[in-house]
Amino acid sequence: MSKKALVEQEVASILAQVIAIDKPMSLGEIEQALPFTINSKTLQRRIKSMLASGVLLSHGMRSHTKYYVNREAELSLKVGKVSGKETISGEDINRQILETKNAIKDKNSIFLSDAMSLLGYFDTPSYARKKSSYQFSLVDNYIPNQTQYVPNSTRSRLHEMGTRFNEQLAAGTYAKKISQRLLIDLSYNSSRLEGNTYSKLDTQKLIEEGLTAEGKIHKETVMILNHKEAIAFMIENAEEMTLNPFTIRNIHSLLAQDLLTNPKACGKIREIEVGISQSAYTPLNNPQQLDEYLSLILRKAEKIEDPFERSFFLLLHLSYLQAFEDVNKRTARLSCNIPFMQHNLCPLSFIDVPQEDYFKSLLYFYETNQIEPALELFEWAYFRSCEQYAVVTESLGEIDPYRIQYRADRKIAMGHIIRQKLDESGANEYLEQYCIHNNIPIEDKFISMTLSDLAHLHEGAIVGLGITEKMFIQWKNMSKRF
Repeated sequence: MSKKALVEQEVASILAQVIAIDKPMSLGEIEQALPFTINSKTLQRRIKSMLASGVLLSHGMRSHTKYYVNREAELSLKVGKVSGKETISGEDINRQILETKNAIKDKNSIFLSDAMSLLGYFDTPSYARKKSSYQFSLVDNYIPNQTQYVPNSTRSRLHEMGTRFNEQLAAGTYAKKISQRLLIDLSYNSSRLEGNTYSKLDTQKLIEEGLTAEGKIHKETVMILNHKEAIAFMIENAEEMTLNPFTIRNIHSLLAQDLLTNPKACGKIREIEVGISQSAYTPLNNPQQLDEYLSLILRKAEKIEDPFERSFFLLLHLSYLQAFEDVNKRTARLSCNIPFMQHNLCPLSFIDVPQEDYFKSLLYFYETNQIEPALELFEWAYFRSCEQYAVVTESLGEIDPYRIQYRADRKIAMGHIIRQKLDESGANEYLEQYCIHNNIPIEDKFISMTLSDLAHLHEGAIVGLGITEKMFIQWKNMSKRF
């Protein structure tokens, strides 16, 4: 979905809410009533444009301002005036308002383009739909960088929205920058799509403080903690991660640990038959072919140059193959973020994606092999994530290029300090000499960064320092002041 269509959809929804409530509403009341999440500043911009076009009127000042519909303008609305884009007739916008009103009745659905109307296919019960099985040709006939799931126009829009750095930085730099927020958002939303009832706030408390929400079952807590561990693994290893069975099986293992009836099935190609409830699709059930096609999917994905094509390909085909006993869709949702981490693009956190639309879009691909609803949802979800993380990035400030430029030097110095078991005083002396011998500019900044990194170092972050876990523990025990 284009940004223009997204703006028009938001305007129509805002207008429908104000009409439905039929009384003046404050900005906060409008935001709370909307069936989707919208950044406060974005909502303010939408309201301002609607005031300028005459669609809305207001009374009161500052925090006491209330907004209401201009009834004289309601029947002759022009989206072009509201959004600053191409004009759409009053008949069209009133149709959008009617659709939005209907959608408000069911907040488990999102209202996108005509592609989502294809999901009316599921009005027919599964036993009456045509039976389908795994189609090998979907992967066999896919030629990386020739076959296209994501059209060029869509790729351009997604790149424009998702690009975070113009300069070439190490893979995973942006993911590390927003790591804490990403851990919470992706853990929460991916778990929510599986029916987990943890709230966003409870998820944050569990991830940041280890506090289990009262009244929640153990399985839900473990699901979120598993997401946290798997996402952290991906962020930390983004520079070295490749799309191969080893990577995907380890992501699955982290996501599935302590959740499967058979503990040995974590990270292992399934050897049992599985089915999908309320579906006419029967997954592939030959272990040898599952292993073979998982490898083939990943070999082809690794060759895809465009990160959005690669991500969507992974999301579809890892879900469709069902290579593991369970936790396949969770594995696909995390794995489709690997291309975004590698290219320092905004991640896909599935913010606000309704569970029903998500699963129906995938099932539609399983049963018909048509990608339209899934692609529409993918684009919509990515725009939502981009809006969310644009705000996060602003609050965190820009990445310091100096930190990136001298990261390799810091790692060399840190490894030496740990191997030599230097205390803080010895480390300071060594770093001063290191800066002189290696022509490091702004010595104080380099030394402060390195000492700070040493102070926060832990066993899970020593890869690349040329040390063993035993060396690190011995140094840590001797250097209490770090």
